[in-house]
Amino acid sequence: MTQTRSQVEIKPRHMSFPFSDLQEKFFWGGNSVMSVFAGALSSTFPPGEGEFIESVRNYRDQVTDETLKQQIKGFIGQEGHHSHQHKQANIALAELGIDAVRLENHLARDLKKLKKRKYFTPKFRLAMTVGMEHLTAIMAEHILTKPESLGELNDTVKELLYWHAVEEIEHKAVAFDVFMLCENDQKYLRRILRLVTVLFTLRIACYMVALLFWARKMPSWKDIKGFWSFMFNKKIGLIPGIRSNYKDYFKPGFHPWDHANQDLVELWKEKMYRPEHDLGLQRSQAKEKAKEQQNLNDGLPA
Repeated sequence: MTQTRSQVEIKPRHMSFPFSDLQEKFFWGGNSVMSVFAGALSSTFPPGEGEFIESVRNYRDQVTDETLKQQIKGFIGQEGHHSHQHKQANIALAELGIDAVRLENHLARDLKKLKKRKYFTPKFRLAMTVGMEHLTAIMAEHILTKPESLGELNDTVKELLYWHAVEEIEHKAVAFDVFMLCENDQKYLRRILRLVTVLFTLRIACYMVALLFWARKMPSWKDIKGFWSFMFNKKIGLIPGIRSNYKDYFKPGFHPWDHANQDLVELWKEKMYRPEHDLGLQRSQAKEKAKEQQNLNDGLPA
């Protein structure tokens, strides 16, 4: 585990996706249920990832391990940029008639209220983050290993999900390591994951219904069957695809890097990465060109 952790670099990639390419309200192959599922998920990311960052920051001063301190910094950077990109996606979806912004604001208000509750302690908040990080990491592994499960999803949204997924894998152990270092209570983590699973499932289901209602759309039987297949198909369905990894969390001594899937980062770089959407790369290349031009102006070798 320690060796794997030290081998994985957690470096935020500053991406920018062309959400103007989203032209159709039901952008997931015309399927209304699939489209509002994506919208419901996206709506939770900006406020949810802001809460993840805060929950880890609550413990940052207690961390002395230099590797973990650097990974916390990377975690915060990645989650912050995920939040920003999903905000842009939510605005684009709202303009199409899938009002993810309204749901994003709803969750933000809910979290603000929760922070005033006595039971919403730093330990509880970090354990919730650890649970959600496990869910997102195993879903990330699923879509990267079975990209065909995304079917006719809009290409821009696919690229957003692939990028988000690979960074979730890179930092999947950070909140866990912070919790175990500072609280060392794995039994508590298992209890909270059960709660997280129920609450997250209910919220996404309610948000899907709300998005369909606001869009004035009654799903067709074909749409429902398509969503059912996406969730439960034996070969590429989401639930069968994550079931085993989900259960591993409840094994004594579990650590996220027991699922040693860092090879998926390289897979993404080789087959899914689009450099034209990487702002960081573009800025770096622009600096190199400016430096070369300056050297030429000064009569130095480029």
